[in-house]
Amino acid sequence: MRIFITALLLLASHALASEWVVTNGGLSPDKKLAVAVFPQKTEIIDKSESPVLLIDQTTGRKIGPLEEVDSFGGGWGTTTTNVHCVWSADSTILIVNVRSGRMMRGSQNYRIKDRRAIPVDFPESETHPKGIPLKGIQTTSNPGGEMKITKDGTLLDRVWGLIPDSKVDYAKHGLEGFSGTLEFHYRFDRKGRLILHDITVPKNQ
Repeated sequence: MRIFITALLLLASHALASEWVVTNGGLSPDKKLAVAVFPQKTEIIDKSESPVLLIDQTTGRKIGPLEEVDSFGGGWGTTTTNVHCVWSADSTILIVNVRSGRMMRGSQNYRIKDRRAIPVDFPESETHPKGIPLKGIQTTSNPGGEMKITKDGTLLDRVWGLIPDSKVDYAKHGLEGFSGTLEFHYRFDRKGRLILHDITVPKNQ
């Protein structure tokens, strides 16, 4: 009887696992964790399940949803293309880039500890001298951002849809050529706190 029950549990586990798929970039480098979404069963995204899940890749079981993000895309795209991830080389930092509208994008950063994803807040732009003139800056109707991790471990957030204030001389603050897109460089300090290390104007805006 015990063997029969165990077999049923294993079948149920595999059945559940088959309902989700790992997102683009969702598998951690150490292959212990993965980020997954539910594929759409119809072409209409409004009828889809939109949770983004953290999966124990060694067992194929769900750990839980990443509650700060979803795969709905504001009603645009598909659940499997609205989410893509970036992991740090040591599998301790996870970035989830998500679509949130027709042209809007956003990112959520997590610290991975004991198989749990802990949200990490980004410091305000004013915490860096270059960010002072950005306080209260307006955006277009379709702002967005996408984050990646560089070779030196910097979390690089490319943000677009910003509207420069014609009354501000951004060049005086080291942002010469700013016309709507900026790159925010974040790093962890020795105490593990995320700090804004630099703000730059990308060459190709």
